[in-house]
Amino acid sequence: MPKIYKLFVALIIAFLPLTSFCNKQPLVSLQCEYLSNPLGIDVEHPRLMWHMNSKKPQQQQAYRIIVANSIEKLNTDSALVWDSGKIKADDQIVYYEGAPLMAHKRYYWKVEIWTAGKKIVSKPTWFETAKIASSDWKASWITDTHDKEFEPSPRFRKVFNAQKPIAEARCYISGLGYYQLYLNGKTIGESSLNPGFTDYSKRVLYNTYDVTEALQKGTNCIGVQLGNGWFNEQTPTVWYFHLAPWRARPQLLCEVLITYTDGEQEIIKSDTSWQTNTGPVRFDNIHVGTTYDARLEQPGWNTVNFKESWKASTLANAPAHLIESQKMPLIAETDRYSPVSVTKINDTCYVYDMGMNTAGITEVRIKGQKGTRVMVRHAEMLDSVGNIDQRNINMHLRPRNEREIIQSDVYILKGAGEEVFKPAFTYHGFQYVEITSDHPIAQEDIHLQGIKMHSDVDEIGSFTSSSELLNKILAICKNSYLSNLYSLPTDCPTREKNGWMADGFMVQEAGMLNYNSNTIYAKWVKDMVDAQQENGNMPGIVPTSHEWNSDWAGPIWDAAIFIVPMNLYDYYEDKESIKNIYATAERYLNYLETEENEKGLLSSGLGDWLFYKAETSTEFMVTAYYYWDNILMARMAHILDKNADEAKYLKKAEELKQIINKEFFDEGKIAYANETQLSYALPLYMNLVPEKYENQLAQNLNNKIKDNDYYLDYGFIGSLIVPEVLSNYGYAETVFKMVTQEKMPSWGNWVLEEGATSLFETWDINRNIGDASRNHPSMGAIAAWMYKTLAGINKAEKTPAFKDIRIQPAFIPQLDFVKASYESQYGRITSEWKRTGKKIKFKVSIPAGCSSTIVLPQETKIVNGGSYTFRLNAVDLEY
Repeated sequence: MPKIYKLFVALIIAFLPLTSFCNKQPLVSLQCEYLSNPLGIDVEHPRLMWHMNSKKPQQQQAYRIIVANSIEKLNTDSALVWDSGKIKADDQIVYYEGAPLMAHKRYYWKVEIWTAGKKIVSKPTWFETAKIASSDWKASWITDTHDKEFEPSPRFRKVFNAQKPIAEARCYISGLGYYQLYLNGKTIGESSLNPGFTDYSKRVLYNTYDVTEALQKGTNCIGVQLGNGWFNEQTPTVWYFHLAPWRARPQLLCEVLITYTDGEQEIIKSDTSWQTNTGPVRFDNIHVGTTYDARLEQPGWNTVNFKESWKASTLANAPAHLIESQKMPLIAETDRYSPVSVTKINDTCYVYDMGMNTAGITEVRIKGQKGTRVMVRHAEMLDSVGNIDQRNINMHLRPRNEREIIQSDVYILKGAGEEVFKPAFTYHGFQYVEITSDHPIAQEDIHLQGIKMHSDVDEIGSFTSSSELLNKILAICKNSYLSNLYSLPTDCPTREKNGWMADGFMVQEAGMLNYNSNTIYAKWVKDMVDAQQENGNMPGIVPTSHEWNSDWAGPIWDAAIFIVPMNLYDYYEDKESIKNIYATAERYLNYLETEENEKGLLSSGLGDWLFYKAETSTEFMVTAYYYWDNILMARMAHILDKNADEAKYLKKAEELKQIINKEFFDEGKIAYANETQLSYALPLYMNLVPEKYENQLAQNLNNKIKDNDYYLDYGFIGSLIVPEVLSNYGYAETVFKMVTQEKMPSWGNWVLEEGATSLFETWDINRNIGDASRNHPSMGAIAAWMYKTLAGINKAEKTPAFKDIRIQPAFIPQLDFVKASYESQYGRITSEWKRTGKKIKFKVSIPAGCSSTIVLPQETKIVNGGSYTFRLNAVDLEY
């Protein structure tokens, strides 16, 4: 039987001091399309959303949305673009249904809310449209005269006159694969890794910038440098992106829309009047790195006074028929840090330990003689004598020549005092950096900094506990998550950088509990739509080159097309992602039916990837995920009011459930398949188990782990499912013991024995060094376990976006306190408990407008928004 606490509630509930409003402004975080004050809205019916910030219970009974095209009209309720009228509903995510939105227009809006006896009016906010229709683009795609094999990076410039005072200006830009944008010599944006990576033959993203402050009355210059990125992968890899159907010479689409103070507008657009040339960026590659020859710099090339003659640009074909505004955070430089040590190998070689394994680039400040060639190589580990070791990251590159070395940036000095090298159009995963030169350079003439980069998501969750080891495990989970968030969730920032679908969905919940990354997953859902094959099958990585066969990844990886949009709905009430994927999911399930064997089972595909010792039956696992696909598809049909589809998929799921139990369930042993830890947990996770056997199967799972001295024995898939199942059936203490084991395999072993600062790809990192990433987020679902089990923060089963909340913390004896918070779509949820002797003080805060079921050891309470305190006395504890 599970270890349980025998507790009684000394004081059931006590209200903390309550305030009716925060700064007399209870409505906060008004958003449009999950973004605050967005510049680039390009949908006809954007979603408007809000939540109340009052700590006092406030239940919304009605709302009114008011939208105007000026703040003055909004404040006077005159000439409105949309007035929803008073709607009796508690909805807080509402589609805009006003007059057709115009391109390049700022709209102001506010919300009125009625609660019991009170009307609350929000402060005004705004959203701004970009291109609503393709016809709104006046610019042309341009490039230069070189072909896709030419290595030096193209530059473009345009001088123009703004002859009147400027009220505001916007720049709409898509530079493929990546761009650096300058106005009058000033850099616009915080990195060179935008726009987001897509299947460029089907969908291209563009970014919007407010460039008002960068322009001046009179003569101005716009400059753009392009990089290859994923658009023009020149160095072959095993994934064949060098053969992708979209591959071409980098190209540019750009408009600057200037609005003068008299209301007149002018558009500066990319066309053949723009001049082009190459410069010091001689080569750039997403896997290899960037080569920069400072001797070829052209000072002032992106300013008005530059006089050198360049060539005229040429027109390029649009790479895709869809061009969309990037409605997710840009990839940005988020932090700088210094090495913790440096080792001099000789006077031409230095090795730096950056103190952590993370992702981004390095900036080198260096002095040396003109023409000195400096190579900056990045690695996750050192060899036995202290040199960097790239054996675990270089196996998938297929270099064309000796200079194409993975994660290696090259700088050629111009010999002009201290020079600064910060590579563009690439990023690396690393803890160690080696700097070599073909001429001696003194150590004091080299200064190195690390620069962290990732999609610039806001942190919205926090968790801490009395276990420093658990806190460190959470830290490495978060580091690996951000290290692999580059406009899509990737598997590693070194050798691959690919959107492996199972790797992505396994840590989606953990990621969204810590960071506001939902818009990245919504974009990834569109990438999945674009990646589907003609026969309905899905590739294992998305986006895909369409040239490398990853079909063998199979149904578990493909399940992302169901799991990712459903997680978005559960956490954010995002119906659009379900609408976007629905037809794709239908075709995929039709395809899977053609893959069934004579028993109705599926047998191909990856199973529990990188398991420790026990390999769970692949046939059992992939068929179980086939069942789960149908369950999730039925849920999606229900959400979209497709009743006939819902019934069809539930019927198919029930058929598969019967087949799975017939083929894999041993009623005598109360066990599934080949009796691994995961084969016990998976059917409980998916509700495949006959109800009368559920508790016994969970106990058998717990006993199996207990009999293994609380050591885990599973891989990627098990790392998500086993801890959650154990906790759901009352065995959270078992999970804690598994997680914090000092010896392999465990997360604790990584931290305590391996000194990990990031998650590893495999439990035994030294078993196969040639294929073991040391910054892999895939085992990071344990971070979600901390929030959901130890702090007990969960959404109610049938209500999305934490509008109804289930709070059920596990007061395990190994912990003296837990403190967590999560900024949900409807407001901040907090849960914290502290043990003092045999007393536990438990505090919880529920957002206004929400309700919560609080599950205590001996009773359950249902409360509305507000702050509450519980005091529990431990009379007797059974361990």
